[in-house]
Amino acid sequence: MAEDRARSLEELIAENESLRGENSTMALRIESLVSRIAELEKRLGRNSQNSSLPPSSDLFGRAARPESPNRAARRAMGRKPGKQPGSEGKHLAAVENPDEVRFHPPSCCTSCGEDLRAAFVERVEVRQVVEIPEPAPVVTEHRVEHRRCGCGTLTKGVFPNEARGPVSYGPRTRARGLYLLARQHLPFERAAEAMADLFGVKVSTGFLDALYSEGADVLSPFLDEVLAQLLASPVVHMDETSDKVAKTTAWFHVACNDLLTLLHADVSRGRRGVEATGVMPSFTGVAVHDRLGLYFTYDKATHGLCGAHLLRNLASVASVDRQAPWARSMAALLLEIKHAGEVARDAGKHRIAPRALSAYLASYDVIVAESLAANPAPLPPRKRNALQRESFNLAVAFATHKGAICRFATDLRVPFSNNTAERDLRMVKLHKKISACFRSMEGARRLAAVRSYLSTAAKHGLDPLEVLTKIFEGNPWVPVRT
Repeated sequence: MAEDRARSLEELIAENESLRGENSTMALRIESLVSRIAELEKRLGRNSQNSSLPPSSDLFGRAARPESPNRAARRAMGRKPGKQPGSEGKHLAAVENPDEVRFHPPSCCTSCGEDLRAAFVERVEVRQVVEIPEPAPVVTEHRVEHRRCGCGTLTKGVFPNEARGPVSYGPRTRARGLYLLARQHLPFERAAEAMADLFGVKVSTGFLDALYSEGADVLSPFLDEVLAQLLASPVVHMDETSDKVAKTTAWFHVACNDLLTLLHADVSRGRRGVEATGVMPSFTGVAVHDRLGLYFTYDKATHGLCGAHLLRNLASVASVDRQAPWARSMAALLLEIKHAGEVARDAGKHRIAPRALSAYLASYDVIVAESLAANPAPLPPRKRNALQRESFNLAVAFATHKGAICRFATDLRVPFSNNTAERDLRMVKLHKKISACFRSMEGARRLAAVRSYLSTAAKHGLDPLEVLTKIFEGNPWVPVRT
């Protein structure tokens, strides 16, 4: 009987140990599944406010998205969306000297029916209608004369540059074709249709393709001058985005500021592609960019990080309860410093008041300490899951790159965000949406060259058709150094 009890006790102890092991395994499995569910829920909740996804990818509409930090800050300051009070309005203005004036007198009195043709005009009401003429191409025939001198020598005149053959299209026609391709990003067939419908000129898709190459090929002096001016600029914005070339990936790199745009297409996103633009590694000013680690390897430049990217990163991390307090505090602090910088800049000052700046930077350090405390190292053998790695990496970034993150506060020449670069890449994304891919790298490079030209001209307030016409007149526009 005692032996049976001892055996029974041993069996119970063994069974208990087995159940403990199974329970421990199940607990680890449950923890892993809970972590996976949280990761998938967060991935499903990504939108344009908490990630780099574009607004067009938001699945559930504007009302379902969380309020962005920028919108919340604007609401807190009492600013409504749209045009702000006191800002200049836009409207269709009347011209002083219209091309044609038409009079519309009343024929008879609406009361007694009397004829009013000889009646006195008391006042005149004016309305103007802006209309475009019917498209009618103008054909100019150039005749080169051959004249014989008294000495017997026969000399002929010279055709102008636009007279390329027996019949050819002039610079303005060519400029409009390239405008539809590079400015409006129409596919070749639709651009040919638009040329016929809008201007009464029937062109082939092959002609338009040749226009694109011709326009890009003559822009080397322009691109060289833009690069030289960017290298001398105090602040340059940098970014990159991808597109498809046949079955491979192409990367568009941009270096730009408020007056200049330089795009370069390359097969590499990394060092080769960045340096092929020509700005790095020689640039010695402030380089504003996202947190791509490659940029920090260029130590000749001073670095500034995009605040808009950081706000989206903080919004993403704030969706985790444990990380929400420090992430929301940091986002609020960045927006507060941004507002202080705007006030100082509007007042004509070159910096935020030193005492206020010191207080902001001290608050920054406190929040960084909170962020690191909220992301302790897991006990072995556990490792951080995807959510934990995201919040930990962001906390480390704020601790490591304080100077770059706060550059907009310590140097008011530096904007809060990298939106200048993102705007200059937006047309590349539009091309990807319309055409899906390029057939060759040559197509990507010519888009980069012509877009650099058009974007820079637009920043100088120039008409795109005028600067495109200069290309085909053999005299491309080049920005003057200031």
